[in-house]
Amino acid sequence: MPANHRADSKTGIPVPSTDERRADERWALSLVRRHRRAIVQAPDRAAGYMNLGEGLRTLGQDGAAAAVNARALTLRPDYPKALCARSVLFAGQRCPRAALRLALRALAVDPAFPAGWDWLARLAGAESLDEVRLRAMLRSVRLTPARPEALVAFGTALTDGDRVRGDARAREEGVGILQRALALDPASPEAIGALAGAAFRLSRFPEVLRLIRRLHRIDPQSANAYAMRSVVATMLGDFDAAIAHGRCAVLLAPGEATPWINLALGLHALQHPEIAAHYNRRAARLDPGGAVGRFNLSLNLLAMGDLARGWRLYEARWRMGGARTPDHAPLWDGTDPAGRRILLTAEQGQGDTLHFIRYAPLLAARGARVEAQVQPSLVRLVSLMPGVSAVHRSDEPPPPCDAVIPLLSLPRLFGTTLDTIPAATPYLRAAPADEARWRERLAGEHRTKGHPAGQRRLKVGLVWAGDSHAAHLSANAVDGRRSVPLAALAPLASVSGIVWISLQKGAPAAQAGTPPPGMDLIDWMDEVTDFADTAALITQLDLVISVDTSVCHLAGGLGKPVWVLSRFDACWRWLIGRDDTPWYPTMRLFRQERPGDWEAVIARLAARLRIVADHRLPGAPAV
Repeated sequence: MPANHRADSKTGIPVPSTDERRADERWALSLVRRHRRAIVQAPDRAAGYMNLGEGLRTLGQDGAAAAVNARALTLRPDYPKALCARSVLFAGQRCPRAALRLALRALAVDPAFPAGWDWLARLAGAESLDEVRLRAMLRSVRLTPARPEALVAFGTALTDGDRVRGDARAREEGVGILQRALALDPASPEAIGALAGAAFRLSRFPEVLRLIRRLHRIDPQSANAYAMRSVVATMLGDFDAAIAHGRCAVLLAPGEATPWINLALGLHALQHPEIAAHYNRRAARLDPGGAVGRFNLSLNLLAMGDLARGWRLYEARWRMGGARTPDHAPLWDGTDPAGRRILLTAEQGQGDTLHFIRYAPLLAARGARVEAQVQPSLVRLVSLMPGVSAVHRSDEPPPPCDAVIPLLSLPRLFGTTLDTIPAATPYLRAAPADEARWRERLAGEHRTKGHPAGQRRLKVGLVWAGDSHAAHLSANAVDGRRSVPLAALAPLASVSGIVWISLQKGAPAAQAGTPPPGMDLIDWMDEVTDFADTAALITQLDLVISVDTSVCHLAGGLGKPVWVLSRFDACWRWLIGRDDTPWYPTMRLFRQERPGDWEAVIARLAARLRIVADHRLPGAPAV
């Protein structure tokens, strides 16, 4: 995950760069000297104490700042600026409720206080009170419609894909607000950077690059511009460029966490997780309260096979952009589950659910009543698993339970290492009636046309594309790198003795209507309504060939032979440099040897498939 800013370790609120902090310190020293003199001349004026307190706070002297702020409020109890300043002090002491109360009190006294609304928005953002945050920003913008910094803050909030997930209209409104800010101040690095960030979150990478070039013309030494170029290059799969831009960013701002995080992204993508881990550790030291560097470090460690430390750091995902742990019941902490009703919740993609639902029978074996709340498309399949007592849809309210646990936290709680991965398959199964239906549909399709009776064709399922996620930046970028057009699989059509069965869903499924010449491709996916249907169809096949998407997890969980076309910057779960995986004994990985080079991968896979097809004997195992 890319990083976009550094946050204060106490409050979670973005803080200035090193140069800005130095300028603030000079300003604060001047303020302290000036207002100490002012207090001597006018000891009964609250403003002098309030301003002195602000200077002391900026210098890090919070205790002295609190004392003079208290004096200001003694002299003038309903002084909005002093109330707001005291709120800042409480936030720094990690007392968010007290800070919020003071901020709201300041605004009750003076609703036309733009800086008060700005501060309330920042407080609410740090506490993930997103509706409060947006309303406060809107009030600030209405009070000062020509103030670029207020427009930048509001526009950035509206375009934040994590906080305004799925609301396309809000995101477009945010872009318009940022454009207004830039029109007010065309040379504003903040406005240009914010608009570039918005375009980045909307996956409008050409627009991002145009804005970055504009930012570089204004500030050729902008570390932020280089850091953003690094992330864009990573998303576009140009990992060498990502590293080059990332190195420029860290040279310009070695004391900031973001450049190190984004450089590490490019290095991890180029299969250097050990170096990436070093840089993510450095980012964590620079930003002790930050979650992004720690989460990315977890992916480095998991990819290297250091599962124990990786799982622990993977919990940092709950402290990033809008993520929420379930809060309707206590989180299961790994203690004895016997006799307890424990709900397992899906939290990411369908493939992740299929991958980690394997822990449900293990939990049931320890005496728990295990229920699951999963994506609607998986409800029927998961309900067929042994050990799962009940299954609920993820788009409905959760059921009562004694404890709840997100699926991807289970490996940590079970202490999973490379040697203890629960790899027994099948742990998924299809309904016998569904299997019988597909067995009947496939009857006769396996006979080789024009060959002697008894010679069987391999029945091979095929998936060539994942599912794009327009509202999820990194997932959408990954989908572009993991998917191939069906036409690119033309070399597979030259392998004789195969009947191809499409397992493709979504928009790319339309390509099944025009398969490569010579590919005998059957497409019955219009009859498939959920993963239970797909599972039943897969049980009747000899082999599944798939890009890295949910179907490869389904086939692996069913214990079916599955060959996976894996992009160069492979998912952490496939480890580094392996063509097998400890998660699925029947899976074989065909990895890109160069970023974006599918041709060589498909050629290797076709050669292997030809060997299997040529040596197939009637009644012999498929693969």
